[in-house]
Amino acid sequence: MFGFFRRNTYKKPGPGEPPVTEPQQQPPAAERTSRIPLVEVIPRDIQQTIRGTRKRFLENLEYNLSLLAERLPGAELVGEHFSVGSLSKRKVALVYLKNKANPGIVSAIRERIQSIKAETVLDSSYIERNLENDRVSPFPQLETSLRPDVAESALLQGRIAVLVDGSPEVLLAPASFFDLMDIPSDAYSRWYVAASFFRIARYIMFGLAISLPGLYIALTSYNPELIPNSLLLLMLASREDVPFPIYFEAFAMMGVVEAIRMMMLRMPSNLGATIALFSGIALVGAGLAGNYISASVVIIVTLTMVSSFGIPNYDLRSASRMIQFFTMFMASFLGLFGFAVALFYIGIHLATLKSFGIPYLAPLAPAEASGWGHTILRESTVAMPRDETYKPRTLNNSAGDNNE
Repeated sequence: MFGFFRRNTYKKPGPGEPPVTEPQQQPPAAERTSRIPLVEVIPRDIQQTIRGTRKRFLENLEYNLSLLAERLPGAELVGEHFSVGSLSKRKVALVYLKNKANPGIVSAIRERIQSIKAETVLDSSYIERNLENDRVSPFPQLETSLRPDVAESALLQGRIAVLVDGSPEVLLAPASFFDLMDIPSDAYSRWYVAASFFRIARYIMFGLAISLPGLYIALTSYNPELIPNSLLLLMLASREDVPFPIYFEAFAMMGVVEAIRMMMLRMPSNLGATIALFSGIALVGAGLAGNYISASVVIIVTLTMVSSFGIPNYDLRSASRMIQFFTMFMASFLGLFGFAVALFYIGIHLATLKSFGIPYLAPLAPAEASGWGHTILRESTVAMPRDETYKPRTLNNSAGDNNE
């Protein structure tokens, strides 16, 4: 167990006994965390839920560890501490359940943390970059979370948590595609049918987010015969006076969407959101009124933007936006063939990508039906299901290689 949870035993002197000076030691974790300034405990909630705990991880490492120890009290909870940084030492904690975690994965994470050579660690993202197997892949191979209940669930599934002092985000490894698409509301929902429905809806929205603009360019530019005649006539009528080709319209509108999105990030307030919304409406209205863009492109871009916000993980949502432009680029030059090649390449990449030896698409590929009840669907059960994806087993040394 964590050493800082052992309280100091102090015996009060009896009558006639000399007073004993209490040893000068660190106060208990509960007392230390109670002195955290108010500005540090104001929640930055990017994972909002209707039901569930309102507690969040903070920038204080000991407070974060105490949250995990409160939720998982027992001798199986193991914490290993490291100091990373040659110039400024930063505390890093590796937390797992020794009766559930994969020993090979724990060893691989420990070795990678110890091999980090940096002057300082400003955020947990510095650790994340050194833990990922494939740094070139746009898909994140570790899950980040601010919620202690998500970290608790991950530990019970046999995963490992990495906490960094000064960063509220906890890294959870390994991570699969379905872990990144999961949200706490799925587990907290009373009716499993509704939870499964909305979970499948998120997968559909992910598919629309990465493929809709590219499919529109491929069909309208190269294969209009595949579009129903009534719909094609409406699309041609909306483009009658537009001077730009379809692919230029799509790229320009997607660029405007990204510019508005970055504007909202740089101005994270109600005023910034209002300005960004007004700017987007003004640009679209002026473009439609001046026949610079067509209504069909506006519909496609809007559907793509709305679908992308159905992806709960921020890093995965960023990857989907990069894939959007990749599929649009391939469709602009090669039509449906290029669009199909782009999707095929993405599928092959996902099928071969691994996180600490665990397939990225597990338990779907390779198929493992025991894990579908809390990944693809949510089964009807009063107990939290546990699949065999992260079951402890002996991994060979190649599990930590970067090419896996």
